[in-house]
Amino acid sequence: MKKGYLWITVFILFDQATKYIAKGLYDGSEVTWIPQLLAFSYAENTGISFGLLEGQRLLFMIVTIIALGIFGYLFLDINFKTKKIYSWSIVLLIAGTLGNAIDRVVLGYVIDFMHFPFLDNPLQWVGLSNFYNNFADMYLTLAMIFLFIDILFLERKRSRHEND
Repeated sequence: MKKGYLWITVFILFDQATKYIAKGLYDGSEVTWIPQLLAFSYAENTGISFGLLEGQRLLFMIVTIIALGIFGYLFLDINFKTKKIYSWSIVLLIAGTLGNAIDRVVLGYVIDFMHFPFLDNPLQWVGLSNFYNNFADMYLTLAMIFLFIDILFLERKRSRHEND
């Protein structure tokens, strides 16, 4: 469990540091790192993904508290030796949630600064735009992928192994 606390702290510090750097370097322009793949800019997001539900700060705080309660409960079951993928998913869920919650509490918005241009056209087809994110968002995405893998494939395998 100590390892989990350590990684949560490291991930949150990295997320906050990159947001601080992005805010400090912002001059209104977008800097392309890898054409059509990765660009850096700066956005203040008062909503959730894609700017949805803008200005619903109280709702986000309530959902964040509930989510952290659930993730905290799941954290009690982490074990990096026997449940690696599950443990990493819970650590990333907590770090991502706290990373964005810190922004909402301190700033009133979440700092987003990474842009993936190759996603612009497909997202516009479904009526979404302004896809900017940060490391906390990436933690949450990766956590969901890990949790999905764990639930679909590894949990059954662990259960069968325990019953043998």
